[in-house]
Formats: sequence, structure tokens, C-alpha cells
Amino acid sequence: MSSKGYNSLKVDEKKMKRMISNRESARRSRMKKEQHMKDLNDQIFYFTRKRDELLVKIEGTEKANAAMEIENMVLRSQKQELEKRLEYANYVCGWYEGDGDGHVSMGVVQEPWLRPWEQKQPSNSMPVMVGGMC
Repeated sequence: MSSKGYNSLKVDEKKMKRMISNRESARRSRMKKEQHMKDLNDQIFYFTRKRDELLVKIEGTEKANAAMEIENMVLRSQKQELEKRLEYANYVCGWYEGDGDGHVSMGVVQEPWLRPWEQKQPSNSMPVMVGGMC
């Protein structure tokens, strides 16, 4: 065999090895790209699910917040009403005691109907009649 023929076989063999190596490299690259796409799709699924969970949680929190706002408005309204009643009660107590300016300290009031939280329990000294008279 001549050296030209030998070199030609050697070159063909190198080309063949390079071609096989390139094909293997391309196959690995395709597999890597495919795995990367699978990972990205998994991330899309995961984050979509997380987003949906957070949206549900946000919706529940917004509903709870709206309910609290309504309750807060009711309580503020009740507070204002009670403040008006207290102011009027203080005025009546001051007028009743005759101090002239309509203000009185709550410790001075003696009438039990003005301080129901200090009502005494009824004594058992008086008999209670049940039913009609015979």
C-alpha cells in the first residue's frame, strides 16, 4: 500500500471518529435541552399552583378584612352612641344634684337605677305571692 492510500485511510478514519463524536455530542446536547425544557415545565406547573394557592389565600384575607371593617364600623357607631348616652346621663345627674353645670362624679350618685351594675340582690324578708288570692 502506498503512503497516499494509508494517509487517505487514516484521514477517513479520523473523519469517521469526528463524525461519530459530533453525533454523540449532538445527542447529549438534545438530551440536555430536553431535560432543561422538562425542568422549566415543572417549574411552570409548581409556580402556577403556588400562585393559585396564594390567590385563594388573598381572597380569604380580603373577605376577612372586609368583615372586620364592617364590624369596626358597627363598634365605632356603638361607641359614639354610648358616649352620647354617658354624656346625657352625666348631664342628668348634674342637673338632679343641682350643681348647675351638668357635671357630677359618678361616685356621688345614690339612685340604683342610675348605677345598675351595683344593684343589690333582693332580700328574702318579703314573701313573694304566686297565683291568685283565695
